[in-house]
Amino acid sequence: MKIILTTTNKAKKEALDKTLEKLAINAEVISIKVDTGVSNTPITDEEGIKGALNRIENAKKIVGDGDMYIGLEGIITTNDYGTFICGWSVIETQDGRRSMGCSSKVELPEKIAKNISDFKELADEVKSSYPSELIEEMDLLGSNGVITSKLYTRVDEFEDSLMCAFGYLQNKVNYTL
Repeated sequence: MKIILTTTNKAKKEALDKTLEKLAINAEVISIKVDTGVSNTPITDEEGIKGALNRIENAKKIVGDGDMYIGLEGIITTNDYGTFICGWSVIETQDGRRSMGCSSKVELPEKIAKNISDFKELADEVKSSYPSELIEEMDLLGSNGVITSKLYTRVDEFEDSLMCAFGYLQNKVNYTL
């Protein structure tokens, strides 16, 4: 099986590797960098999913013979109780089946949330707000890993969303209802 991962991000790649290992899926994973077509820090579920879908469509143009394409997108979402970060996974198979999964959400501190915009990435704001040894591990920890003192990292975030997406994909009942 050939899986096309639509990012070269270290944490996202590790999340996919861990997920495949847990599911006992033996696959060749090809990581490629593609454009999302959305803002650097998507601010809605819809924009995050659209970014993951765009990644898949752009990857198909580069590597058209994948058995499975995976788009991963981190987002910021706001509701009446605060601002949160989470990750979306979209899986599309060669035969056109599609599944999606979302991770748990981590609350952003208010002082960080109010400074996020299309022009300033979340990671940059976290780096300037947390002057500690955690910042040195930002590639794998991600913003949520820094905010949660390593208890829920970016790898965890995308591993969770991938498990949800793979679970839906593997449940054949979902495609027969």
